[in-house]
Amino acid sequence: MQRKDIETELGKINFAYRKENPLVVFLNGFGSFDTGQSFSKVIESLPNEYGYFAPDYLNSGFSGKSLKDYTVSDEATELAKIINDFKAEKVVILAHSIGGVYAMQMKDKINNLKAFVGIEPTTREIMLNPPNEPAYIEKNKNMAKLQEKIEADLREIFTPEENKKFWTTTEQNAKKFDEKDNLKAQAAYENDSFWKNTTRISDKTPSVVITEKYRENEYMRSEYVSNNSQSKVVVMGDSHYIHFEYPKQIAEIVEEVIDF
Repeated sequence: MQRKDIETELGKINFAYRKENPLVVFLNGFGSFDTGQSFSKVIESLPNEYGYFAPDYLNSGFSGKSLKDYTVSDEATELAKIINDFKAEKVVILAHSIGGVYAMQMKDKINNLKAFVGIEPTTREIMLNPPNEPAYIEKNKNMAKLQEKIEADLREIFTPEENKKFWTTTEQNAKKFDEKDNLKAQAAYENDSFWKNTTRISDKTPSVVITEKYRENEYMRSEYVSNNSQSKVVVMGDSHYIHFEYPKQIAEIVEEVIDF
């Protein structure tokens, strides 16, 4: 897995990549996990002729500390510039969790965007007006079990050596950043304009959202599902980290949207 650092006015952005066409842009969730490692089994399941771009956000992973205050929109603009330098004829965004907010901020800045695939992307509804339904309440009660589920899923898809490397890398990267850095990353997310506007995925863009069953209706009415005839919500998995459960199936969905 090749890696590269790009110095931006916001700070150093590190990314794993393979420069081919079509290009799949992997956007991670919030936290210490490195994007390339998180999606490694999805990447391995894609055809070798596909390129990929898997950046780590500022103040996380292999990237550096932010040099000044910023928002997700600011960082997404820098990421879009790097993506456009790949000069891909087809680009597909695959975004997990908060990565969906990044995708919404860069969708109009990326050249040749073909489709969007979201793995439980963060919705305005879940942050600003979460559903008061039994399934959501029960899920929140069991959040403590999420780490156990992540560890179990990684043991399923990774060899013991890969699993050890994943957690060692995560711990080492996390140690680079202090509480101040974590608060800057949190502020970039909380202060972003996404929460106050009504931006949606364009009807010109096919979108596929992958979710656990209990959130299906939330996504059907969300900003991530366009009125494009190819758009749909796919129910899959029992965890927010569905790409840890079903990497091959997610790779198949990416191939499908590229062929639309």
